[in-house]
Amino acid sequence: MSLEAAILELPVVNVPAGDALIAEGERLDRIYFLKSGRIEVSREGIRLSIIKTPGSVVGEISVLLDTPSTATVVALDEVEVFRCDDPMDFLRGHPEVSLHVSSLLAQRLAAATQYLVDVKEQLKDCSDHVGMVDGVLDSILHRDLKKKISV
Repeated sequence: MSLEAAILELPVVNVPAGDALIAEGERLDRIYFLKSGRIEVSREGIRLSIIKTPGSVVGEISVLLDTPSTATVVALDEVEVFRCDDPMDFLRGHPEVSLHVSSLLAQRLAAATQYLVDVKEQLKDCSDHVGMVDGVLDSILHRDLKKKISV
C-alpha cells in the first residue's frame, strides 16, 4: 500500500483557526497528518516552526517516546488533518508510513544537529560562562546515544 493510500484510510478532522491540536505537556494517544492549511508549533510560547506541507506529521514524538507532548500545535487558519487514534498499531501495520515518519524525524534531527554544531563553532573561543555552553552541547549531542547503545 502506498503512503498516500494508508493515510487516506484515516478520518479527516476540521480544525478552526486558533484551535490547538496538541497542548504542550499533554499525553497523546494520537498523531495527526496535515491535509491542508497551516499549523504553528511552539514550545514555552516560542514559535519553532510553521508547517504547511501536506503529509507532515505532529504528535509523533510524544507517542513514540510515551512522554508528554514537547510542543503546542495550533491551527493558524482552518486546517484539515488526518487523525490517527491508534498510532502504534497503525505504524506497525503500515511500514510505508513508519518510514515516512522516520524520514521526517531524521530530517529534523539533522537540522537540529547542524544548528548545535553552528552554535558550538560560534562559542568555541569564549572563555567566560558562555563558553560552558560548549560542554552542555557536547552532552546533548551524545548523552542519549550513550543511553541507547551499550557496547
